[in-house]
Amino acid sequence: MSEFDNEDRLYIVVDKSLKILRPFFESNIVLMDLGDFFKEFYDIDLGVNADVNFLNLERGAVVFDTVVNLNYGLINSLVLNIIPAESKFGFIANRKGGDRRKIVYPLKAANYFFNSIRHRSQNRINIADIFCLFSPRFYPTRREILGKTAFTFDKFNKKKKCNNGIKRIIFAVGASSIKRQLDSEELAEIIRLIHADYPDFEIILVGLKEESDYAKRIEDDIDFHILNIVGKTSLPEVIEILKTGDIMVSPDTGLLQIASFIGLKITAIFLGNANIYETGPYMEGSYVISPIMDCYPCFEHLKCEFNYECKKRIKAKDVFNVVKLILSVGGEDFSLRDLEKGFEENRFNLYRMSGNTITFTPTYILSPVSVFKSKIDKTELVSEIFKFEWFRTLSDKKINVGYNGIINYLTEYFILDLDIVKLVNDDIMFIKNIAVDALKIRINEISDNFILFLKGLAVNYPHLSLLLSYFINEIQFGIDMNDKNYIESSFVDIVGFLENAHITLNKIGSNRI
Repeated sequence: MSEFDNEDRLYIVVDKSLKILRPFFESNIVLMDLGDFFKEFYDIDLGVNADVNFLNLERGAVVFDTVVNLNYGLINSLVLNIIPAESKFGFIANRKGGDRRKIVYPLKAANYFFNSIRHRSQNRINIADIFCLFSPRFYPTRREILGKTAFTFDKFNKKKKCNNGIKRIIFAVGASSIKRQLDSEELAEIIRLIHADYPDFEIILVGLKEESDYAKRIEDDIDFHILNIVGKTSLPEVIEILKTGDIMVSPDTGLLQIASFIGLKITAIFLGNANIYETGPYMEGSYVISPIMDCYPCFEHLKCEFNYECKKRIKAKDVFNVVKLILSVGGEDFSLRDLEKGFEENRFNLYRMSGNTITFTPTYILSPVSVFKSKIDKTELVSEIFKFEWFRTLSDKKINVGYNGIINYLTEYFILDLDIVKLVNDDIMFIKNIAVDALKIRINEISDNFILFLKGLAVNYPHLSLLLSYFINEIQFGIDMNDKNYIESSFVDIVGFLENAHITLNKIGSNRI
């Protein structure tokens, strides 16, 4: 919002349930649902005209400066077609067709987002950062985002916070999926451990109405007073309560993100399909504990075949030690040593959100880093190196980082195996040479057969599947639109992308780490 002034109006189309947050925003920021939007600008009642043809709808009278679609659902992508605007970004439906992937063409950052959720183990970019790359304006920094809030402190709870240190810990008890939720007995044990060491702290449970039974089980399992207001407050009221807190313990949930923006210190427990790189908290100094398992993170729609083993990897004592780490000045040595034991036992990893890991030119990104240095495999090495290339490519080279910066980052937080470095470098050069060959002599012959060939490469080189899937979609778009210039530019992009990664790996190899 730093690029908007008081004369600008920003319309945000949200779910109906989120319109209640309207009072928290400045007067020139308007929250509306899709029905409100069509009523306001097209005089159409979607409740009556449920069969609206979004492809052929007459354009509205208002011409917007910019429209950005952050939702890859079909309806939103179709709507983007009809809104008159000087520029459009994000997911857009370009033509009719039976195949959803051919209807919705996710370009650049939108294309990356579309593919990253299908290749989650290779994504190292937070979803909020991906959405920022959709923007037509310059990429906003994390610090700018954290510095902007329209929340007020005088609505729900007027009691002032104590001045003598941290006095209030808030637990968000629920999550949108059972996969991401700790067992109630384990959460109750965390609360008991906190109360034993910090008896003066006020403990509050917050959450949705459907999580009330879960919260009641926690409350019944504890023999001292806690404030359980799960299901008893509106979302604006919960926000006001969060602003009276000092630290939050939470699974991956919407309240976690709100608390992070408010400025609470976070102890996040990421289980099941929750992925720190995708949805980790947006706050420097926050910690995330997550299980070490081959199947983690999983996909939400898949049934767990291992009886939620990931939940058993993280004990109440582990989470308590993370809380102590945050509460102690300068870090609690004993807590950190205990946590390191859990890491060495291959039970969990601990991440810290840090803004000092890498400085992009000319901007700044917050990134999760492992508290404990670990060996890095092929997929992890590719993903970490590619993270910087993705920012460079998706920002149209506005965001850049030097090779030495990437190497310093990798050597500080990972144990690198030179044999793995060489194997990855060989794979990258193999794919790059294929792209160079196509760019030189076969660009006019790119066909569906070549797309099938690339899909085969993605199967045989699974650690490069996100990269290949992204460029398959880019090339397919050029083929469908019969735009050879677009096809050629896609090959130029992939060649440059892989060449930069190759240079980084060569420098790592030559340093003999």
